[in-house]
Amino acid sequence: MSDDSTPDGDDPRAELFVRPFGYVNDTPVVRRLGDRNCFLGNATAASPDCERTFEHVLSLTETPQPATTHHRPLTDDANNDWAAFAAAVDTARRLLARDGSLLVHCEAGVSRSSAVAAAALAVAESRPFVDALHEVQDARPHAVPHPALHELGVEYVAAQQ
Repeated sequence: MSDDSTPDGDDPRAELFVRPFGYVNDTPVVRRLGDRNCFLGNATAASPDCERTFEHVLSLTETPQPATTHHRPLTDDANNDWAAFAAAVDTARRLLARDGSLLVHCEAGVSRSSAVAAAALAVAESRPFVDALHEVQDARPHAVPHPALHELGVEYVAAQQ
C-alpha cells in the first residue's frame, strides 16, 4: 500500500492517526465545522493567546479556560455519567442556536469536544451521530472520541429522536 492510499481506498477517515498519549498542541487549534459559526478546538484556543475570539466558549476541560463562558467538565475516559454528558450536549445545542460564534473545546480538541459537537450537530440537524462525527473529522482529522464518549453520543442522539 502506498503512503497516500487508505485502507478502504476512498475514505481518508479510515486512516489511523496515533497521537502520543498525553500530547496536547501548545498552540491554538481551531477548526470550523462546515459553514456554521461553530468551531472545535483545544484548550489553548480558549486563551488570550488565541488570535480568534468567540462569543460563546464551551469548555469541557476539568477547569475553565480564560475565555470560557460555559463550563461542563468531562473526562476523556469511561468515567462520565449520562447527566454530565447530556448537560454538555444540551449546552452546545443551546449555544448553536444563538447568534455569535461558538467554540467547543477540550484539552487537545480530539475526544470530548468532538463527541459533544457531533452529538449537538446530529440532533440539531436530525441526522445520525456518525454522520455528524464524520463532518467533525473532515474539519479535524485527528478527532477521535474515546469509545465511551462515542457511545454516549450515539445514545444521546437516539434519546432525542
